[in-house]
Amino acid sequence: MTNRFPKLIAHRGASAQAPENTMPAFLRAVEVGAKAIEFDVTMSADGVPIVIHDETLDRTTNGIGPVVLKTWQELQALDAGSWFGSKYDDVKIPHLEEVLEFSKHHSLALNLEIKPTLGLEQQTVDAIVSALNGIDVSLVVSSFNERALAMFQVKAPEVELAYLTEAIPPDWVRRMAPFGAQAMHCWDAFVTQAVVDEIVNAGKTLRVYTVNDVRRAQQLWSWGVEAVFTDHPDKLIEVI
Repeated sequence: MTNRFPKLIAHRGASAQAPENTMPAFLRAVEVGAKAIEFDVTMSADGVPIVIHDETLDRTTNGIGPVVLKTWQELQALDAGSWFGSKYDDVKIPHLEEVLEFSKHHSLALNLEIKPTLGLEQQTVDAIVSALNGIDVSLVVSSFNERALAMFQVKAPEVELAYLTEAIPPDWVRRMAPFGAQAMHCWDAFVTQAVVDEIVNAGKTLRVYTVNDVRRAQQLWSWGVEAVFTDHPDKLIEVI
């Protein structure tokens, strides 16, 4: 079994209250009492690990096109906050090291999701591992990309890995085995008590995304789900 994680994980920070995957969202998560955050990491054109969810810039910045075609300097010229509200004008895309230092300062547990551009898994993993070097934080690394997880396991075997999926595949044990994943992160829509029992009884940990309803969160915890990812840590923190 893995070390126990906080029951509530702020999904891309407090992403219902501040622009996702930015420092204001992570700060807001801390302010409302969250002890863990989830965020997504990909790579710039010059190999800098950055925190952003999409492969393209269009939705959460004033840039356009693939993230990986922009250098770190070019990405820092973009506005990653005003799409959410005018009070967040000129919020920047964070560097992974900035988030790691913030998390260490606030004693946060972290779920780092690897979001590599297909074909650049190894370069993305290498950039992330380099940034993690010497950082002492409570960390789980997850990804939908099984190649990235296998590559990460080779580079940093001491870090807990989580198999990230939507539906839980019938052969989930076989899929998790190659990179020694001790946890599964899956979509709430596919979670039943029978599913939870199966995974927990196999000695694995289950964490569920994205849960914004208080009663549903309580139900999942009562079934044995270790943690839920939520856009509303301010609401769920009240029942922990």
